[in-house]
Amino acid sequence: MRITRLGLFNVVLATVLLTSTFLMNAKLTTSVRQYDPWVDYNGDGTVNYLDVYSLLIAYGMSGDPTKNVTIVGHATKLLKPAVSASVPPSSSWESGLILIDGYSKVTVLLNVYPPGYSNQLVIYAYDYRGLAGTWALVENVIDIFGSWMKTYDVMNQQIRIIFNNPSVATLTLNLDVYLVA
Repeated sequence: MRITRLGLFNVVLATVLLTSTFLMNAKLTTSVRQYDPWVDYNGDGTVNYLDVYSLLIAYGMSGDPTKNVTIVGHATKLLKPAVSASVPPSSSWESGLILIDGYSKVTVLLNVYPPGYSNQLVIYAYDYRGLAGTWALVENVIDIFGSWMKTYDVMNQQIRIIFNNPSVATLTLNLDVYLVA
């Protein structure tokens, strides 16, 4: 392996900067620091020179920061089936199919504006490996006044959410669905 002058300069510069940073922090800090998993770049449970080496190798890389991130094996995904959806009086809103394959937890968060009206949220689950065409009732919540949230263990491969507005006022619906592997 051939080392160029620029490469050698970068290594020496990085070493000087890191050494001075460690020495300044050692003098300024009087208490014992706790382990920080975000600094443990290679995830081996110890913050040491291997983390610095991995960071130097990755330095300058770029990518798409909006992709799902896996932290300790737990992929998460946020779905927004309804964002300021208008639900007229005596009508309903339906999410359509929400696929939940590969996830172990589903959290449903509902916000209704204006609060104070009696309404209903119904959640159905469908297992396309089970009985064909059979939707099972998971939850039937009546009288949601403003906000409602619940987390479920994954029960099937897809869900469908229906919001009923039996009131005389038009309601605005925001619905978030969090999936966790």
